[in-house]
Amino acid sequence: MISTSALYNQILSGPHTKEVKLNIAGADYGMDRLTSLRTSLAPFGSGSPSIGMAPAAEITASLYLPSSNVPRMAALRPYVRLVNDTQQSEWLPQGVFYVDTRQQDASGVLTLHGYDGMLKADRPAPYSTLQWPALDTDVVGEICSILGFTVDSRTTALMTSGFRISLPAQYTMRETLRFIAALYGGSFVLTASNTLRLLPLWQRGSSADHDLTSAVQSISVSPAFPAGTGVRFLTEDDSEFFAGDETGYVYEIASPFATQAAANALLQRMHGFVYRPYSAEGAILNPAAEPGDTVLIPSGSSTALSSLFTLSRSFDSLFPADCSAPEDEELDHEYPYESSTDRAYTRKLQNMQSELNVQAQAISAKISRTGGDSRSFGWYLDADRFSLYSDTAEVLHVDDEGLRVNGTVYATAGQIGGCDIENGTLKIANANIENLNASKITAGTLNVDRIGTGSITGGKIADETIESYNLDDGSVVNRVLGSSSVSYGKTSFQTTLDQVGTNKANIDVLYGYFTGYAHFSQLEIDTAFYYGGKTIGLSSATISGRTLQYLGWQ
Repeated sequence: MISTSALYNQILSGPHTKEVKLNIAGADYGMDRLTSLRTSLAPFGSGSPSIGMAPAAEITASLYLPSSNVPRMAALRPYVRLVNDTQQSEWLPQGVFYVDTRQQDASGVLTLHGYDGMLKADRPAPYSTLQWPALDTDVVGEICSILGFTVDSRTTALMTSGFRISLPAQYTMRETLRFIAALYGGSFVLTASNTLRLLPLWQRGSSADHDLTSAVQSISVSPAFPAGTGVRFLTEDDSEFFAGDETGYVYEIASPFATQAAANALLQRMHGFVYRPYSAEGAILNPAAEPGDTVLIPSGSSTALSSLFTLSRSFDSLFPADCSAPEDEELDHEYPYESSTDRAYTRKLQNMQSELNVQAQAISAKISRTGGDSRSFGWYLDADRFSLYSDTAEVLHVDDEGLRVNGTVYATAGQIGGCDIENGTLKIANANIENLNASKITAGTLNVDRIGTGSITGGKIADETIESYNLDDGSVVNRVLGSSSVSYGKTSFQTTLDQVGTNKANIDVLYGYFTGYAHFSQLEIDTAFYYGGKTIGLSSATISGRTLQYLGWQ
């Protein structure tokens, strides 16, 4: 149902009439100009119900108007509202159509015939920014963007399976929409508000939106279908995907995008669904009615629920409608048959070549099928990139930035980045390895010439203790050793110890011997040495211009 206001519903509940108008290229024409106005839409066909369609709604309008007042392909927007003696509701849109043909008779009546925007989809997509295979929701969204449609919120709520669609290079956008709709057991239509809606055959409300047991000129009801127990998807090359069993009604649906997962998912939705065909003429429906609404129909001595699918309306004060759920002409399927959709699909497949030649300037590609199918391997080519896919994963990508491979590369000869491959071995003439774990060096000797002079600092020595045998006799220790206490274990200083610590020495333990001279700029001795009545004291002297402190007996 189209959303309506509280005022609309209030007027609807009492005596009222309908007022209509037709907006043509921005100008409104009311009932004083209109002689007739009719719209129609059949989401699943007008004969045997066919899942997986994208029909265009039609409009026929006759009015007193010079043809010159109507631009070519002008937009036609019909509206209806409810009125009573004192009130008027809001205008309800009834679709957006475009003039296809026109004819003006001698009396001045101009008859316009047109279709809604679905016909715009009867061409290949002029571009695509998607990564193929692409999510079905992204494909539908991109088509809507190209055609200027908005995706209906009910479509988004239904398309939750996340099917991957291979590049539909050989299909029009309308065909692509049809085959995606088929995966969900429905058809795509444009609503009265010009949004793209996925309308499922199997979805029905728990209560009726409209009562066709009264306020209808005539109605005929056919036997209900058996409860659905199976789904069979027909794809290319006579292949199929089947889910369920054949104890009840089996829905046969054509779609090259079908998979076993799609068949299983659709069976969950359609299992047990009972389709009830009927046909009604002259029904007085709520003007807010739209295809997919639930209707109450007679069923023997009782009533049953069915769906409003085909809908044809006359725009006048009564606003009558002809509506139906189309009847399957060969209900029992006791002999092999194909629906109109199946026949059209079969003809299309028969006309497709087994080899596809793609040529663009100097680029050509030839594809021959030798095994697998479009779901296990695919490719995409446009002016900016070339990609190869395995299932849904991109394994190779080429663009103006280079080549990217997602997977293992096997090569026995050739070159990579200046390195040679010979007999399966990569030979590297020059390497710049920024991070090499030492555990990777498992053999050989590191030549001392490779270690730069003064390049090993104290902070790079893992063991902070330097054993005495690591200092050769005669070595000079003339560097700063930390800023705190330092311990030495019988270290023999053969020459000069210039400085220990920073400007002073805090030596907890000092033993051993000096064969040279120890010079200190500062020296702190916490406990005095005492021997033979004398102590070791601190004296100073100037030598070679330097004031030095030394120890002496005092």
